Amino acid sequence: MAAPMDCLESLEGEGSAGCRASGVEVSVPSDPAAAAPLCPHGPTLLFVKVSQGKEETRKFYACSACRDRKDCNFFQWEDEKLSEARLAAREAHNQRHQPPLSRAQCIERLHEQIRLTAPGEKSNTKSLLLDIDFRYSQFYLEDSFCRYNMFNHHFFDGKAALEVCRAFLQEEEGEGVIMVTDPPFGGLVEPLAITFKKLIAMWKEGQSQDDSHKELPIFWIFPYFFESRICQFFPSFHMLDYQVDYDNHTLYKHGKTGRKQSPVRIFTNIPPNKIILPTEEGYRFCSLCQRYVSLENQHCVHCNSCTSKDGRKWSHCFLCKKCVKPSWTHCSTCNRCALPDHSCAGPKDGCFICGALDHKRSNCPNIGISKRPNKAVRKQKQRKSNKIKTEPLKDNP
Repeated sequence: MAAPMDCLESLEGEGSAGCRASGVEVSVPSDPAAAAPLCPHGPTLLFVKVSQGKEETRKFYACSACRDRKDCNFFQWEDEKLSEARLAAREAHNQRHQPPLSRAQCIERLHEQIRLTAPGEKSNTKSLLLDIDFRYSQFYLEDSFCRYNMFNHHFFDGKAALEVCRAFLQEEEGEGVIMVTDPPFGGLVEPLAITFKKLIAMWKEGQSQDDSHKELPIFWIFPYFFESRICQFFPSFHMLDYQVDYDNHTLYKHGKTGRKQSPVRIFTNIPPNKIILPTEEGYRFCSLCQRYVSLENQHCVHCNSCTSKDGRKWSHCFLCKKCVKPSWTHCSTCNRCALPDHSCAGPKDGCFICGALDHKRSNCPNIGISKRPNKAVRKQKQRKSNKIKTEPLKDNP
């Protein structure tokens, strides 16, 4: 799964104004204590459709791991009541769709690299792989692999797997642990952030009082245009300038078939001056920013930063008072920089709920205030609509 490539040019940073104006978002259940219904991939998430920044009145549960309903067709309205027979049928369906064993080879590179040692040597580095792919269980023992859904913090093997993860995170009071995560690029940031915070809390349980201020070191591999969204949930994170390439990805790799620059970056809470990027791959140390950046990422004296996000040299716009992509120009109608062929009639900046210009809809403090229409009113409207549909047409006189 990958983010849509047309977002790369049309959006700066995360691009919430364009990509998030319409679509689906994760929602908070009306009863947070109530357990979410289960699909074959564990607890589902509650979603709400958003059109031009406005939520539809009815929310629904769907699979947390699969975007395509061909992969998992679970769907249930939030207010839908199911009979005992349907609940029993669903439980049987979930059990029936647990994956069988397969002999297909599927090896996680980083996990293998950590465990790789010279012949006769014993590695002092331990690693625990958390992945939804059941095939890893054929190659790793229970103490080095847990089948896990990172979008809902679900361990498929129950409490035993949870305790394996807890023991790993809290061994020697959590000293020397680092979390590296490479989620599907089409995944929503919010459920991932919630899950990672639960893993962080689990790690902190093993900390002594003196180390309570410490953070679990994290490397989160994700596209650069989600930077503002990730930093919204983890303010201590920053984005490294290192471009992550994949040998087995048609777009994010070097060569004739890949993109010129990969949009994939590493987000981390480790201080940037402590992370050395390889100079032989085209990175240099900026003494002003105190971090490694790509050679094309030039320091802007006006912004006092190396501002490029996508591997190209950006230009400073004095009207916007910031650096922008080289393909963007300043639009006097929109009063901002954008692609030359953009539509000035597009969605304006600001919040769709309250109209304020200093935040987006997803950050609006009034997002939970608007109440859903009364169920009786909805049914009355539905009956009226059905009556109109079934009423026979009258002949013209």
